[in-house]
Amino acid sequence: MTEGANPCLAYHPHMVLDELHELIETLQARITAHASALQQSEALTRYALIDPLLRGLGWDTGDPSQVVPEYRSAAGSADYALFGQSNKPQVIIEAKRLGAQLDFKVRQQVTGYCQEEGIPYAAITDGRRWELYDVFKPVAMKDSIVVEINLDGPTAKTSLDALALWRPSVAEGSIQVGATPLVETTETTSSPRQKISPADQQMGDEWKLLSSYVPPLRSNVKPSHVRFPGNNIAEVRHWSDVTRAIVRWLQDETRLTENHLPIVSIQSSRYVLSTEPKHPSGKAIRKHTKVGAMYFDREWNGDQHILNARLIIRKAGFDPADFAVKLQ
Repeated sequence: MTEGANPCLAYHPHMVLDELHELIETLQARITAHASALQQSEALTRYALIDPLLRGLGWDTGDPSQVVPEYRSAAGSADYALFGQSNKPQVIIEAKRLGAQLDFKVRQQVTGYCQEEGIPYAAITDGRRWELYDVFKPVAMKDSIVVEINLDGPTAKTSLDALALWRPSVAEGSIQVGATPLVETTETTSSPRQKISPADQQMGDEWKLLSSYVPPLRSNVKPSHVRFPGNNIAEVRHWSDVTRAIVRWLQDETRLTENHLPIVSIQSSRYVLSTEPKHPSGKAIRKHTKVGAMYFDREWNGDQHILNARLIIRKAGFDPADFAVKLQ
């Protein structure tokens, strides 16, 4: 892979949908856990919800050739500009804080901007809801909508809808939602499945299932133990230790091998776990831990470590609901 290349470009949507499904579940849990703070801050909404979804859809938010925040032109400024294969944006995104009204005035503002600049697609979002418009479609604005994405909806459908903004499709000018289910699902409108074992009943509510738990932002909450299938338990002190312990357990069970590597973050183009201590760009993993013959990147926030742990667990063929973490 050439330096600076985005690994997501090498994947077909069928291959990224599992990771996208996992990310959307994480964002749903993040909204539930931090709704009050997100409703007060557009900047936090962008950092915690919008940027991760863009990265999960193949956009390297740190690469100005792909994404330019606070994009400025003769028509004014825009919150995000997404670039395809030319030097002109393909999509303009207007971002609002969680819960803000996505009303006619907001739609008119961003579509008018795109019309003036000759940009074909406009999107508005509050992090939970997204609306994507085909700006130059010769119909009324309400009929020019390509897709409405709602993170409160069924996760499988939301994942398919979000593929409208998958970077390779946007770059090729072929924006469209996933038309058919790309993964098997038994999802219903009921609450996600929770596995309760005798150990859960004995140890109390301090055990959090990795399938649903998200560490609070900007808090001092830390883990003390991680529990594996079969109720084996390992002591940990930091969120990075959770990843290390899970990798070690999966190795010992011969369920995680070098054939699974590298594992790429669904939030960026960085490696979560690889056979060498460097990222796809060739840059060294600045803070890494070696577990067996594998290296994992420790330089993540607590919620990102949990997301990475879930990704590794799924790659090894397990269900994150079979793993739990106990808090200090």
